[in-house]
Amino acid sequence: MKILYGIAGHGNGHITRSSYVVRLLESKGHKVKILTYGQGIKYIKNSGEDFDYVDISGFDIYYRDGIVRNYKTFYEFIKKLPLNSAKQLLIFFKIIYDFKPHIVISDFEPFSQLAAKSIGIPLVDIDNNIAVNIVKENPEDASVLEKFYTKGTVNLFVRKAKYHFLLSFAPDYINVDEDKKYKLIIVPPIIRTEILEAKKIVEDRKFILIYQTSDSLAERIESLSRKFKDVDFVAYRVNLKESSNLKVKGFQKDEFIKDLALCSGIITNGGFTLISEAIYLGKPIYSVPISGQYEQRVNGFLVEKCGYGLTSKEFSEDRFREFLERVSEFKKNLSLYSQNQNKDFERKLIGAINLVNKNLPTRYYDQILTSLIPIIHVTALKFFFSKVIPLYKKQIVRIKRKF
Repeated sequence: MKILYGIAGHGNGHITRSSYVVRLLESKGHKVKILTYGQGIKYIKNSGEDFDYVDISGFDIYYRDGIVRNYKTFYEFIKKLPLNSAKQLLIFFKIIYDFKPHIVISDFEPFSQLAAKSIGIPLVDIDNNIAVNIVKENPEDASVLEKFYTKGTVNLFVRKAKYHFLLSFAPDYINVDEDKKYKLIIVPPIIRTEILEAKKIVEDRKFILIYQTSDSLAERIESLSRKFKDVDFVAYRVNLKESSNLKVKGFQKDEFIKDLALCSGIITNGGFTLISEAIYLGKPIYSVPISGQYEQRVNGFLVEKCGYGLTSKEFSEDRFREFLERVSEFKKNLSLYSQNQNKDFERKLIGAINLVNKNLPTRYYDQILTSLIPIIHVTALKFFFSKVIPLYKKQIVRIKRKF
């Protein structure tokens, strides 16, 4: 089959797990074309993967001082919408004309989903984001605006699909019957190959790993390390001053994965991918979600509900002390977590795609659209030669008259 795969480009989580899926699909003989942007494009270029991809315009999240600025994010989205929509439309025509996809898979990327729904291509959705709308309980300390913005974004970006693969490390807390909009298949999180390999070297080297992307939190992290002198810390992705018990490392993927496998626990935000990888490796989690990121708040909330760690709005000294005191309890709970690598997800995804392949609809819209391409080209050429060139000639004549 020819598969069009849309991948959200904000953050690295979507592209890292989707890369695993793309490799899986290609190993089964399918041809995959990726649509992504931002971090998705950077990851593909830096990884050296030989993927067939198209750089598109996408939805960005704006931060200031480590806090999500929802109004700025919404304003920039609306401001860019007309131009982005025109650009996406041209890409859409070209892909339909050249690639003629049989199925669309999307990881929280709205353009690919709209393309599928527009011309009747079967759609498969793979993400964790829809969980914010169907969790059995919600974090009590999250603001109404945070909930409204995140849930509205999810409803805007996620179309009704043939199958929705919901990635979750806490399936018992998902209310499957609450919303009939999604035909859910709940599966464990997708774990990248490097983390699967790191499972073989897991041990406890008695240090706390810190992963934070906001330098605005540096002072709080340093304060925490000063107050807990008997705890060793190794920090990534934040600008900190080293001390006797705080080691700071520049980010290197292999080194970070090794430290993740060897640490006693991890301090991180509420990003789904790293939390899932820590759970898979049996590492207790102290989650401090980015302010304004309700989806991250839900992830941290579920970590605590499952007994895999604690969550906090701030780098609270008291909460971190409680985290350290309960590390053994969290490890015991994590030892009960079961995930057979990605086998369950792979089996169900391939099964779903095979079912879609057997029942591919007869589509006529793509034929109509592809027939429009030459018309659009001819019209554009007519406009260029009839309007643009004569106007250009007039300007040249005026310039010559002046001199």
